[in-house]
Amino acid sequence: MKKKFLLSSLLLFFSYVFCAQDDYQNDTILLEENRNYLGSNISPLLMGVSAGKDNFNVKVNLSYKRNFRDKNLRFSLNYLTEGNVSLYDYFEPVSSTDTTLVNRYFDNSYNHYDFRFGFEELRGYNGTRVHVGVDAILGYGTNNSNYFDRKFNFVDSTGNYILDTTSNLINLRQGSRSSNFLITGLDVSFGIDWMLNERFTFTFQVTPQFNYYIFLDENTQDFQNEYSASKNYADFKLGYFDLMLFYRF
Repeated sequence: MKKKFLLSSLLLFFSYVFCAQDDYQNDTILLEENRNYLGSNISPLLMGVSAGKDNFNVKVNLSYKRNFRDKNLRFSLNYLTEGNVSLYDYFEPVSSTDTTLVNRYFDNSYNHYDFRFGFEELRGYNGTRVHVGVDAILGYGTNNSNYFDRKFNFVDSTGNYILDTTSNLINLRQGSRSSNFLITGLDVSFGIDWMLNERFTFTFQVTPQFNYYIFLDENTQDFQNEYSASKNYADFKLGYFDLMLFYRF
């Protein structure tokens, strides 16, 4: 809910900035001396220190931009995965007796690589500017999934139980699947740029993205028939919050 509120606020802000004709003059953005930008997303470093939750989205990238006055042409290589990966995402009971309980645990993860190319429109105000940009996305990704069972023994009538470490289920993985996809899509970025000096620019941006995943192939072991057939699917992520540091030359 907080992400939706923040994204909505940013959209209203950028809409106002780009539609305010009386506040914008063509000469507010000059042709830059250092027109090449090379930078990276530093937010994974900060998230690794400050994040207290598991399985949050991580995007690592290398970006290049070329300035053309009030527009930037941009290209980036991106790696998307999860941070603070937990042992499992969720579980459900599969069997029980008066003295035992068996739970099945499920875990999902992903590793996606993509190339993005597009442009951004700039509006500048005294060393600080805003931008709205769009990119086409083309990439390759793997979605991983596995499940396993654990047996627990009840220790009293109140429902307390402990893991049965002598059970043969403790080291048994019941199923796994690795599915490969061709990734296509679009992203839109809304950002604020701070010109730290003649060489460095710091950027904060939110980047909603839409992807369509085209199924290629998979490797599956499914002893308990938990998986349905893989297929093409669409996905929308409300927004990655990127902190970018660029060197201009």
